Amino acid sequence: MRIYETKQYNSFSLIESNRPINFKKVERMRTKIKEKNLSSAYAIVVNSKEASKKRYGLNGKTYGIIDGQHRFMSLSLENKKVYYMINDDVSLQDIPKAASLQDSWKMTDYIHHYATIGLSQYKAFKGYSESNEFPPSATLSILCGDRGTYVLNQLKNGELEIVRDWKETNEIASNINEMHQYIPFAKNSRFIEAYAIMYDNPHFEHKKLMLKIEFLSNKIRRCATVTDFLEQFEFIYNYKSRNPIQITRRGKYNGR
Repeated sequence: MRIYETKQYNSFSLIESNRPINFKKVERMRTKIKEKNLSSAYAIVVNSKEASKKRYGLNGKTYGIIDGQHRFMSLSLENKKVYYMINDDVSLQDIPKAASLQDSWKMTDYIHHYATIGLSQYKAFKGYSESNEFPPSATLSILCGDRGTYVLNQLKNGELEIVRDWKETNEIASNINEMHQYIPFAKNSRFIEAYAIMYDNPHFEHKKLMLKIEFLSNKIRRCATVTDFLEQFEFIYNYKSRNPIQITRRGKYNGR
């Protein structure tokens, strides 16, 4: 199917019944376009002027955009060429169904891609995650100190940065593997993240925790959140202890 290009933005119309415009998404796209414009590889899909008039009540002088309205807005605001294809075999009603069949890239896909093209940080990340059988999200928390939006975007953009010292990183892995002998879900993402937080407490001693786990492991239950695991760790670690430590809900530690 032929792909056209133009800067005649008034040749297109948004369709009212399409999903609402997300202006934050438009701004993110504009930023990406400024960095590298890949729009020629991702043409927007429109219906012919005739079909657009019949199907969506347009004036018959413009193409109705059925897929790519955010790309269109971003390109027009940046005064860039719009690449488009005319396809009357699909309508706006078909787009949600098509979208439901598409798999967006998962974290493992980004890691595999950047590791395969030779980025050392991703190769190290992949090796650590796979050799220890740690989930990618937990590995991100250990190696990069966080799995929030900013760090996740770095990973997706090929800008992953491992910030934790490798001696500590390997020690955490060794400690998790040791606990796995007593706790079958010790390689659960939230469990690992909670342990990494506890590990960073300057008052924490892994040997002390293991002494408690050896006879209290049956008290540890699988949890849905990091906070719940932290509360269990605190109970186990402080059990009959003269020097208990406190874990706040922000994941920061204070001796008490």
